[in-house]
Amino acid sequence: MVMVVTSSLLRCAQAELLWHNLFGPAAGEGPERCACSCGLPNRRAKIVGGNFAEFNEYPWQVALLYKGHFYCGGTLISDRYVLTAAHCIRGVSIHNLRVTVGEHIRSFPIETRSKEYQPVYSIFHPEFNKTTYNNDIGLLKLSHKINTYMWFSRPACLPLPDTDYVGELGIATGWGRISEKGEPTDTLKEALVPIFPNAVCQALRYRPYEITDNMFCAGYINGGTDSCHGDSGGGLMWEGSDGKMDVVGVVSWGQGCGRHGYPGVYTRVTRYLDWIHHHTRDSCYCGRRRGKLPGNLLGG
Repeated sequence: MVMVVTSSLLRCAQAELLWHNLFGPAAGEGPERCACSCGLPNRRAKIVGGNFAEFNEYPWQVALLYKGHFYCGGTLISDRYVLTAAHCIRGVSIHNLRVTVGEHIRSFPIETRSKEYQPVYSIFHPEFNKTTYNNDIGLLKLSHKINTYMWFSRPACLPLPDTDYVGELGIATGWGRISEKGEPTDTLKEALVPIFPNAVCQALRYRPYEITDNMFCAGYINGGTDSCHGDSGGGLMWEGSDGKMDVVGVVSWGQGCGRHGYPGVYTRVTRYLDWIHHHTRDSCYCGRRRGKLPGNLLGG
């Protein structure tokens, strides 16, 4: 990681309707809804965007290990599933994969209640293009259900449909390289990055066709703060006024790390909610937010 409706009752009813539309009317038709809450960080009073994350600040952040070695990140989205990048799991045998939940300092797992899980199933989007990284999204199903009521293993919220988050600030987290040619960081880091309209990103140094509608850019035109190698698969989070966080992007690709004119490129999660829903029907999702969203979808 390189550095309108005023009634609260109506707001709640609208939030329930949005959940209903996203995940189906009944548990038999879609993922079950649990009583736990998604997207709640573990944070003391501090300014987001510092160098290192607080201890288990982002309890949905997971590490992917290949034959015991860290190589990618992911985001816990339910009691059984991890959201990650397709390029992190394509061609990788699940027998050689492990997912670490509750990690903070990778070299000192005893400091946290981290636990390794064996994936039993992996899937990436059928239209993933390994050359262009279009549709760079995948899922891992874990061998055992995770206790999502615990403070160190709490899922992130999924974003609401038809929300682009342009102009909002995203929070990228990971154990990736601290510089383009550096080593992965041992302690989880965080970076605060603005989310660009695609037209702006396409007008920078990227070729216009490289940034598809399934992607978005986040970062700084002058470079500096960015996700980097090893952060791939991790989530780009957006924090609402209620303090809950949506995973709005998946770290996908870029030209180097923190280069001028090349902000990081992320998979746009809102484009894949139906796909995620279809492949996670056997899991339990924590209840989502009821606070203010971009575009005032639910009111203040």
